[in-house]
Amino acid sequence: MKDHVKTIIGHVQNAGFKVYMRGADTTWLYYTDGVHIAYMQWDRSGFATISTVHIPNKDTGTGFGLDDIPALTLEHLQKGFHIAPAWARMSEVSSVKKFANWDAFVSSSSFNSGYELVEVLA
Repeated sequence: MKDHVKTIIGHVQNAGFKVYMRGADTTWLYYTDGVHIAYMQWDRSGFATISTVHIPNKDTGTGFGLDDIPALTLEHLQKGFHIAPAWARMSEVSSVKKFANWDAFVSSSSFNSGYELVEVLA
């Protein structure tokens, strides 16, 4: 696992969230407090973006990308748990149905069931 990925995961874990990935070579993860779920992805330089997560639908897909995440602080990480960002239209917000919890998310598809808990990094 590359150093910038370890750093990203460390920030998320230090904020108190569990991190799930499909493997050390992937460029994304999900994090959760057990109920709320958010998605994060990064590029080779370590620049990370966060998205909300909801049950897929034809109007808003699987979540909203957030453009206002300047740091991986607790406050900013929690924005990934929101229903939708402030710029979303009411019709988009009303289409959002959240997963009940992490177990509901992993049970929703065979692909999602492949995520594994990342042990706490030192």
